Parts: sequence; C-alpha cells; structure tokens
Amino acid sequence: MDLNVMDKLRLLKIDTELRPQIKMKPMSRYYFLTTTNPVEQFFVFASTAAWLIRKTGQEFEQPNEEDDPNATIASILDVLREREITVDFSSHKLKQGYGDQVCYILNVLADEAFKKENFEWEKPIIDIPDPEELSDDVDQIEDETEIFLDKIEEEMIGHSDDSGDENKEEKESMKSVTMVHDWEEWKLELERVAPALRLKISADGRDWRARLSQMETYKNELLERLKTTGSQLNKVHNNISSVMDKVSARENILNEQFEPLVKEYGSLLNELKKATDEYKEVSAGVTERQEKLNEVTAKVENIKQRTEQKGSSMNDTSPLLSAKKAVETLKKDIQELDFQIIVLLWLLISKESPKSNIFLTNTETGILNKEY
Repeated sequence: MDLNVMDKLRLLKIDTELRPQIKMKPMSRYYFLTTTNPVEQFFVFASTAAWLIRKTGQEFEQPNEEDDPNATIASILDVLREREITVDFSSHKLKQGYGDQVCYILNVLADEAFKKENFEWEKPIIDIPDPEELSDDVDQIEDETEIFLDKIEEEMIGHSDDSGDENKEEKESMKSVTMVHDWEEWKLELERVAPALRLKISADGRDWRARLSQMETYKNELLERLKTTGSQLNKVHNNISSVMDKVSARENILNEQFEPLVKEYGSLLNELKKATDEYKEVSAGVTERQEKLNEVTAKVENIKQRTEQKGSSMNDTSPLLSAKKAVETLKKDIQELDFQIIVLLWLLISKESPKSNIFLTNTETGILNKEY
C-alpha cells in the first residue's frame, strides 16, 4: 500500500481543481485506507479517478452519485487495460471506495498524469552541517554561559562593593562574623542565590551530545524493563517448552495406539482402490452394452414403423377402388372408340356400294347389339 497517494494528488492540485467541484471536505492522508462512509468514499474515488484520467489527456465523463457503480468501475478498468496496466483483482473490491486496490488504481493513474505533465522527482537535499560549525556552536554556547556567569559575579561583587565602600572596617568585621555563622545560614544564602545561577540552554536536535544522552536514557529504561519482563519471558518460555514436551509425548502415545488402525485404514484404501478400478471396468462394459442395446432398440423401432406402414397400406382399399374406377372408365372409352370406328367404317362402305351398305348395316347392328 502506497501512503504517498495523497501527496501525489496534492502535487497534481486536487485541492484547487477537484475538491471544490465535488464539494468535498479536506481529505486526510489515510482517507482511502480506512472505511468511514463507503458511499461517499466510492464517489470520491470515482471522481478522483476520472479527474486523473482527464489529466492524462483522455476524455472521461465526470461520474455522478446516481450512476451505476458497476458501469463506472468497468469504464475505469477499460482505460487501464487500454494503457496495458495489469489489474489482477476483482472489480467488486473497488465498490468499497477504500483499500489496497483503490490506492493502487489512484497511484497508477497519478503516475500516468505525472508522465503527461513531464513531472520529475528531484533528489532530496539534506542540510548536514559541518563538524567545524557544530564545534563553533558548542564553543559559542560555552562562551555565552561563561559571560552570563561573569555578569552574575560582577553584579554580586558590585553590590557588595557599594554596600561596603563607606566603611572598610565594618566590611572586615562582617567577613569575620560571616565566617563564624552557622552552616544553616550558608544554606539559606545558597538557596537565595541559586535561582540566579541557573542556565537555560535550548537543546539542539543536531547536537550529538543530546542524542547520546537520549540513547543512554533509552538504554537504561530498556535495561530496567528487561529486569521485570525478562523473568516473565523466561517463565513463559519454560511453560511453553514443558507444554511442547507433553504434546510430543502424547503424540508418541497416540501414534503407538493408532498405528494398527492406520495400517488397517491403508489396507482398506487399497481394497477400495481395487474395487473402484473393477467398478470402472464393469461400468465401461455396461456402457458399451447399453449403447448396443440402444442401437438394437432403434433398429427394432424402425422395423416396427415400416411394418405398421405396410399393414396400414394393405388394409387400405382405396387403391383397389381407384383401379376399378379406372378400368370402368377404360371400358367406356373403348366402347366409345369401337362405336366411332364402326360409324366410320359404315360411312366408308356406304360410299362404295349400296348393297354392301345394307350388309354392313346388318353387321354393324349385330356388333352393336353384341357390344351394348
């Protein structure tokens, strides 16, 4: 997960270009890492992705809150696939509006926008002071402290001189008297002067002495805490080791008890494997026989249909009736033709001789009587 996504978006001026447009409050650095309001986060993610795509120089419509999330995600992923950017996660995870996948999409699009704007990251410039400067700073601090102490001493001496210039004898007598004062008075005097002698030196983070002292304090704290936590950790270690020994012993006992059962289980597995192999062989033969049976059944059904068709055709008398009708029509046609032939013969013979006409007439009449 890239924690610099928000930094990249701010460099691309999201606060001035996009945030006022969608009326969004300022976003924190971890806005896309944790869930706050999934609906709002998805809308912000879709709007940011669309804004970044437009930053790359490609047209992309600004999404609305009423748009279908699936369609919006599909269009964003299509743009990534067109740019040959790998997307090896489900699109359903982008509906949340936060998480690793959302940060990955925004990071990739931000990098593409930087490429479009020819943005280049510069190396950071670290201001490392020279050792001579550090020594000069330390010497300056020491000089300032000495000057401050000298001023305090001069003020005290001046105060004492002002009060004792008039009478040197009284001053000498005061010294002699103060020498014999009790140590408690000296202590009170020290408490009165001590606040003026305190120095306030601002700690510099670049000073190696401050860092060394801080490391020493951390080391001492760790050693002190190690004294209390070390014994507890040793107890936990001993308890864990004893429990592990008990577990291993119990495991050995269970292995010894269940060893015959395991062997029996292995033999049963072998028998089961053999039975499954035999079943596969038998089932293969059954399937072949079933296929043959299906073929024979299909042939029988075909023959049965043919026999039924032939039986129905034999029982049907309509062809015979039609044949009879055709014969009768043929007979009638033959009779008509015979009659026409006789008439034609009669006409021909009647033209040749009247005697034969009578004979043919009688013959014709006989034929006619015979036919009709």
